[in-house]
Amino acid sequence: MTQPQTHDFLPVPDFLPEGAFARHASLDWDRAAYSDVSEEGRRRKIIRMISRAPNAPVRVRHNFQIGSIDSSSGNGPTLHAHDYPEIFIPVRSGYFVDYGHEGRHRARLDTYDAFSLPLNVLRKFEATEHAPRESQMLSVFDTTLEDARKGIKVTPQIAAADAAAGLPLDFEVSEDLVDSSPEEVEAAHIARFADLRAEPVGGLLLRRLVATGDPRAALRTPHTLEIDFLEVAPGQQSSTQPGSDCREVFVALEGRPVVLWNERPVEMERLDVFSIGRADSRAIRADGEARALLLRIRDTTNKT
Repeated sequence: MTQPQTHDFLPVPDFLPEGAFARHASLDWDRAAYSDVSEEGRRRKIIRMISRAPNAPVRVRHNFQIGSIDSSSGNGPTLHAHDYPEIFIPVRSGYFVDYGHEGRHRARLDTYDAFSLPLNVLRKFEATEHAPRESQMLSVFDTTLEDARKGIKVTPQIAAADAAAGLPLDFEVSEDLVDSSPEEVEAAHIARFADLRAEPVGGLLLRRLVATGDPRAALRTPHTLEIDFLEVAPGQQSSTQPGSDCREVFVALEGRPVVLWNERPVEMERLDVFSIGRADSRAIRADGEARALLLRIRDTTNKT
């Protein structure tokens, strides 16, 4: 999973705590993520930057998992459900997400839109881009399971169809699944990036995506974590935050963000992941002529 690809990427600073940073461009996709990831019609490349796997790129223990998915139109997973919250955020081009009973409803997500899927609702996704170009998205599993696959379910009908096609059964078979209407989903579980309110806070723009109990957050699905988009204008730097009440994870999305970690600069490339402890100071600078855009995930149940 961590074999380097052909790419000129920046070295990880040697002053960082071991296992706190992952250079996404150096990671290879996980061919064993699920048994069908190389099957025709289901091809997708998954890199899990944070998980409970012993070879996870970020080895700091977290109470959620995050990974990237690359796929092209005509490919996607079987229809399935999770017994924990899952969030989809496209970061290159878009995706269709089919959900509900027999996947009868469809939503389109464009870049940086977010879909927090309700528990035990069937879902599957398909990229809007055709091969060889691929769409790409982030998937966040809000779970403490050691193996997140144990929280995934399929119906008996889906299991039978996969078995008939000669595909191995990875997931629990269950009829304890629920439906969700497009009206409920659009009102509570999908956030359009273009509609998010950008709040000036400490020299950056903050867009609140997930924060249970906070009416300023766009998504209403209950979560044990908090997620924001952070934007810094070109050539600017946010104010220094001396620490946090929990561990925070930063994911670079755009530009040339530099995180000042305890006043030491850490350059981030696209989809790099940096886990910062609660006692560490942090600020964000946008080098170059473009904005720096990052995703911040606050691991609110992780106080280490």
